[in-house]
Amino acid sequence: MIRKADLTDAPAIAAVHVESWKTTYRGIVPDAYLETLAVEEKQTLWEKGLSQADHSVFVAEENGRVVGFISGGRNRASGGPAAQYDGELYAVYLLKEAQGKGLGRQLVQASARDLAQNGIHSLVVWVLAANPSRGFYERLGGKKLAEERVEIGGKALWEWCYGWQDIQTLN
Repeated sequence: MIRKADLTDAPAIAAVHVESWKTTYRGIVPDAYLETLAVEEKQTLWEKGLSQADHSVFVAEENGRVVGFISGGRNRASGGPAAQYDGELYAVYLLKEAQGKGLGRQLVQASARDLAQNGIHSLVVWVLAANPSRGFYERLGGKKLAEERVEIGGKALWEWCYGWQDIQTLN
């Protein structure tokens, strides 16, 4: 089941956020950094995000348990090709056991519909190039627009930007 998130979902979203980082980015991001991730810190972040009217957040549930989430809103880019797009997916995460079931696609579609209702017609997402799930965005029709170096836990990594000129293509 996919549904709009509310403030009571913050602890579950935080737990998925931390767990999915630890499973997805093991071997990519330094282990020492992954071990510093704390559900309590992420919960505070998500309580703030869920309180913002312009922040669209949906969760995926299986058997009443949150197993994934997506958040999006206005594009934060200030320059480059990504800045020409209205909206941005800020985060898309699923627990490892929830992947491959179509929940990611359903989350993106729910977010795209919600963002379109708020006047967003195009979309970008930034993804670590080494992320094993990066192909998900390509299968959804995302076109690579840009790449940039980022530093996580003291390690330089490449991040790729994918874009959709028409958000309707995601539905």
